[in-house]
Amino acid sequence: MMERRYLSVLFCVSLALVSLALCLLLLSSGADLSEPEMALAQGSPTRYVAPGGDCGGAFPCYAAVQSAVDAADPGDVIKVAAGNYTDIHVRNSLTQVVYISKTVTIRGGYTTTNGFADPPDLDANPTTLDAQGDGRVLVIIGAGPTVERLIITGGGGYYSGGGIYVKSASPVICRNRIMGNSADGDGGAIFVNWGSAQILHNQIVDNRATWAGGLRIISDADATIVGNEILGNVAQNSGGGIELDCCGGSTPFVAQNIIVGNNGGAHGGGILVFGTNALLVNNVLATNQAKNGAGIWLDGRASFPVSTTLMHNTLAGGLAEGEGVSVGTYVTAKLVNNIIVSHTTGITNTAPASSTVAADYTLFDGNDTPYGSGVSSAHEVGGNPVFVDPAEGNYHIGLGSAAIDRATDAGVMTDLDGDPRPIGSLPDLGADEVRWWVFLPLVLRGS
Repeated sequence: MMERRYLSVLFCVSLALVSLALCLLLLSSGADLSEPEMALAQGSPTRYVAPGGDCGGAFPCYAAVQSAVDAADPGDVIKVAAGNYTDIHVRNSLTQVVYISKTVTIRGGYTTTNGFADPPDLDANPTTLDAQGDGRVLVIIGAGPTVERLIITGGGGYYSGGGIYVKSASPVICRNRIMGNSADGDGGAIFVNWGSAQILHNQIVDNRATWAGGLRIISDADATIVGNEILGNVAQNSGGGIELDCCGGSTPFVAQNIIVGNNGGAHGGGILVFGTNALLVNNVLATNQAKNGAGIWLDGRASFPVSTTLMHNTLAGGLAEGEGVSVGTYVTAKLVNNIIVSHTTGITNTAPASSTVAADYTLFDGNDTPYGSGVSSAHEVGGNPVFVDPAEGNYHIGLGSAAIDRATDAGVMTDLDGDPRPIGSLPDLGADEVRWWVFLPLVLRGS
């Protein structure tokens, strides 16, 4: 999927135990939150799934993922062989391919020809759960399962959570391809209501909804959204890529994501934050579209004010341009060490009577207006960021970039790829810390 450069690796399951405060602590201390290696559960009972129930001798064997989940005990690992799994069923008045209410691990990318040997390979052994538009793909209720290396597609027919619906649960959703799902209301790819979710290193592509084409996180869910590619998702009304909503009891952590080419309708092409706090670090947001806040839209209410910090993000406009960061009512926004380029307006504050927007150490380039009234800005940097290959989705900075060694120390000790900060004498602005010898594309297809 996203084979980037890393200093070290963390396990998917162990990341499920990381709180939002610990995420920030890890980032600040230099620990790597880059793509984790697969967590192989040693000694856990294993169950096997293959089309037609032919597991090549592996036992116990099931023809449907749901059958294996129903038979499993908490802690079991369910290995799923390549194939298309389209078994739709009704459970607790909900229709889906798989209903999960226990803490198990479901992992795809296997083949029966080598006895389900590790490591799995989703490219070689595509493992597809397809609801074919007749229901959701995954429903996760009141448990802490791990779901990894699956193609999750064809979800639809429900108001929320076409691909994955999470309620009062704490799943780890890791290294999946979540594409081509829809919701009549919100959360075309993923909808999380209460609980927590670790959403790590997935491809979330071409999903649709009325609100939040990609992900919607609501009701103080304690979300960690790290290292995902969120591409080409469409919301009719708001929140093209990610929408974080209500009600200030948590601070979702959004870091090291590639958020490109999403459309948010009226508000928030890349990210929308409404009525909750948020911490956004080391993200790339590029060529997203919305009438207000093409990159990011922040908005609150008197009863649910918003406090959001943006550190070391790269925001690049596209054909539709628009605002990089647009702020509505009752917001306190702090921006440090960001790159904001090629927008109509880099930063706007539409309600200065109730909102405070302060930017420090920002590289502005190619914007019609760097920032509007009601925005304070200090230590501005001008000049070309020298992106390596933006036409191919590569927003790493290259040699000669005006961003190199121009940031202040904000306590962020790694970058988009897990490289250390600083590599030079001072940190670089934006999501990437320049490396002098190699650049890899940000948006890669495959696992």
